[in-house]
Amino acid sequence: MDERAPATDTEAMESGSHIGAIRGLFAAGLDALRTRLDLASVEVEIYLLRVVQMLMWALAALACALLALVFGLVSVVVALWDSHRMAGLLGGTLLFVVLAVVFGAIGARTLRKRPSLLDGTLEQLEHDHRNAKGIP
Repeated sequence: MDERAPATDTEAMESGSHIGAIRGLFAAGLDALRTRLDLASVEVEIYLLRVVQMLMWALAALACALLALVFGLVSVVVALWDSHRMAGLLGGTLLFVVLAVVFGAIGARTLRKRPSLLDGTLEQLEHDHRNAKGIP
């Protein structure tokens, strides 16, 4: 008579409800993870589009500025060809060096001030972590 008695209906329902609760909790966790991954992918896409747009405008502006400077420098050298051609060439070279330093400093400052790549996602994950611990 070592056989166990079959489980009663109430025990089976309690066991099933625990499994159902665990499944529901697991499904909710997966849904939360999917939402966070969707948010992260949108942030990465927006960030990349912003970087590409910034690079395109920067390259266009740089090309136009360099062409304007080259034509201006050629005009100065042609005007000073008979009297001070070396001073015109050295002045143009100095102008390009100064502009390169200024543009490099502006570019470095812009890169330092950019927002972090997944800032919103990390903030949302921290919020979820605080909620899971019961901290408002």
